[in-house]
Amino acid sequence: MGQNVEAVGEFKNQPAYDKNGKFIGWISRAIACLNMVFCFDDNMNLYVLASQRGIGTPDPELVGAWNCVTGYLDYMETTAQAAIRETREETGIEISENDIFRIGINDDPNSDKRQNVCFRFVSLLPNNVNDYTFNKDGNEKDEVGDIKWINIDNIDNYTWAFNHNEILKETVKNIFDLI
Repeated sequence: MGQNVEAVGEFKNQPAYDKNGKFIGWISRAIACLNMVFCFDDNMNLYVLASQRGIGTPDPELVGAWNCVTGYLDYMETTAQAAIRETREETGIEISENDIFRIGINDDPNSDKRQNVCFRFVSLLPNNVNDYTFNKDGNEKDEVGDIKWINIDNIDNYTWAFNHNEILKETVKNIFDLI
């Protein structure tokens, strides 16, 4: 379904029609996976892996904003596998299934204009931030602009998509303050 789709109904699995009024399917909420990938530097400063939304993003109002790795669940994969795949596709960073942990689920329909159900993951990479190189080869055309490690103390210096800055702050407070 793309443009020229009309949804009918308010709170149910909604029927969708093309511009000629022909029924084309149902609009349901999608499953998204957010992977907050963390790593330390030589001085034990905590960094988060972030990518800048490129000109090919489906949300033109978010071009230039930063986000953690986020993507949709594909058929025949678990949510952890989706988070690992999206991390590889968007950044070139390989995550092991032993290094990723689900920390929560957000199913509040009012927290996102798309009403995605979002599984949240954390990955703590074992090496230094300088040991990783980035690769955008798995991206959709121009979906990602820049990729970098952002010091967690500096996240407020960036414009973030999808309230990822607030999610990061909450995650760091709840998880890394325990270390």
